[in-house]
Amino acid sequence: MAQLQIAYSDLSELVSCSKTDAIEKLTMLGFPTEEMEDGLTLNVEVTPNRPDCLCVEGIARTLRCHIDGTPAVYEVGKAKIEASKDESVSSVRPAFGCAVVRGVSMSDSILRSIMQMQEKLHETLGRKRRKVAIGIHDIDRVQQPFKYYACGREEISFVPLEKTEKMTPLEIMRRHEKGIAYAHLVREKCPMIVDRNGDVLSFPPIINGELTKLTPSTTNLFIDCTGTSEEAVKQAVNIIVSALAERGGKIEEMLLNGAPYELLREKKWALPVKESERLLGIKLDSAQVAALLSKMGYRVEGNAAYAPGYRVDIMNEVDLIEDVAIAYGFNNFEPHLPEVSTIGHVNPESAYHELLVGLGFDEVITWMLSNPRLADKAAEPHAHSVEIENPLTEDYTAFRTSLLPNLLTVLSDSKNEKLPIKIYEAGPVALPHLEDRLCFASMSAKASFSEIKGVVLSLAESTGKTAEVKAEEHGGFLKGRCAALILDGKKAGYFGEIAPDVLSNFGLEQPVCAAEIKL
Repeated sequence: MAQLQIAYSDLSELVSCSKTDAIEKLTMLGFPTEEMEDGLTLNVEVTPNRPDCLCVEGIARTLRCHIDGTPAVYEVGKAKIEASKDESVSSVRPAFGCAVVRGVSMSDSILRSIMQMQEKLHETLGRKRRKVAIGIHDIDRVQQPFKYYACGREEISFVPLEKTEKMTPLEIMRRHEKGIAYAHLVREKCPMIVDRNGDVLSFPPIINGELTKLTPSTTNLFIDCTGTSEEAVKQAVNIIVSALAERGGKIEEMLLNGAPYELLREKKWALPVKESERLLGIKLDSAQVAALLSKMGYRVEGNAAYAPGYRVDIMNEVDLIEDVAIAYGFNNFEPHLPEVSTIGHVNPESAYHELLVGLGFDEVITWMLSNPRLADKAAEPHAHSVEIENPLTEDYTAFRTSLLPNLLTVLSDSKNEKLPIKIYEAGPVALPHLEDRLCFASMSAKASFSEIKGVVLSLAESTGKTAEVKAEEHGGFLKGRCAALILDGKKAGYFGEIAPDVLSNFGLEQPVCAAEIKL
């Protein structure tokens, strides 16, 4: 979940609700909220499916709709400003969306909220700016029409945000802190947004220009969103303009390549009366379902519910029914035993589980998906890894080839806990064919080859296998302190002490010994 910090004073400007009620109602609406130590700030946890609530304006709107039972409806003005998208960006960063919001009475709190919303959307919906990057500009400092195109790395120069000297895109990627951080998202051609005079508004997805920087005197805003997904870009634009409308802004569409770039279009659904009763187990009539959906921000007319354009999570009738349940209140459901009969049975476990628990180890369960960087940190080979064709994040791009890197990650996350720490995991790896493995590790000041060898031989003896130990080097194990395990004449795995450089890669300061064997 994304962590959102909002000042209660900002929230109270947008919705009339006591702090205690706000905390209770937001938590019941699916946004766990708690007061921070300063007594002035609320920490709100926002689930990934609700990016419209990654700002105080979205939180206030959700709270107000629930209290008043009246959805937020925003007027969208006709297009007056023009922009164009050039063919040169089709192979660079093809998706582009834009809008204008006028009449925002800017203040320090609104500026802080805009910056926080922008960064939270970049991290979540935008996948760290790869999928979506957002620019918000003072439109009164530039002249339409605007142009989105791709240029060479040294074809243009401008003053980037918070700087005083002109820089080319290449210089920004080499010297500017944001350029260094996001240069990997830019190829040979650089996306650029300019006005009629060729003045640069933005170099997405890296940095805006200083020219259009927002200040307390800014009232009229130009919003640009670029990315790799037209749908995600449209979602981001809708979220931003609706948030600014909560601050009194007037939303205005733009002409993009001559056609209106439509904003906040509602999606029509039939009222899910029968399905709500079937799935939730409560009797509700049309009026009750309509009232509950209105509390969740839907506009209801007759037997139809209209999902607001800023809600990106409504993809199926079940999503409406979930909102009906949230508005009804999960604490108001009466629990009862299901009207089904089942016969359970014991799921057999490997004997290794009981043996390792008896030896003082705790079981962990980690992700089966991993990435080459993690394997490299542990010096584990991954040449035959099975890669994911369409990974959603850089952290999960391939099926793991070893359990050891995951256990070292767990130890790294637990390094401040009391020692010794002894953990194990049994699960599949792919090389590229699936095989089940068992990995266990011990971290303490006395962790050694002798300790892990004793565990390995104890497991072999307890399971009735003949064990042999043969000196051998492997991956991230310390040379001379590593051995292969041979069970019943077949090589089954390896064990030993983890090398100091691998420990350093995971930020571990205590010795670690580990073993990984085939099951």
